[in-house]
Amino acid sequence: MQLDYQFLQKNIIDNIPQGYIAHSEIHGYGLFAKVDIYKGDILCILDGQIISWDIYQTLVDSLKNKVHKPYEQYFFMEWNALDETTLLVRTLRTKYSYINHDRNPNVQLKKYPLKIIAIRDIQKGTEITLDYRCEPLNPDYLKTHGATYL
Repeated sequence: MQLDYQFLQKNIIDNIPQGYIAHSEIHGYGLFAKVDIYKGDILCILDGQIISWDIYQTLVDSLKNKVHKPYEQYFFMEWNALDETTLLVRTLRTKYSYINHDRNPNVQLKKYPLKIIAIRDIQKGTEITLDYRCEPLNPDYLKTHGATYL
């Protein structure tokens, strides 16, 4: 069972109130500007647990086939790379996870604290995008899953 639009709007943690989830031409669902967003605006501050890539993978593997549908996509293990060995992980899916990759993004991640900042003006209705390659990704990730879309 694939999650539908109504489920997403009601059950995803709203950590980016300026955005809404809708079908994307880039990939599946995306996050779109609900209002005009201006260069320099902070869309959100990301929080979570700091863990190693190895522990993250162990947790993901242990959850496989144990979470019942349709909740499997809600328990998502969303993450950001802090460096090549450490992640900031959120166990519940947020709107952040619907920001699609683009090599010409309109937002970027800034540290500390980890936050999403508009790097140019974004008109209402425009998809919010991020260049995933700007995170300090683990070389193993880049050779496997990351190689499929980066």
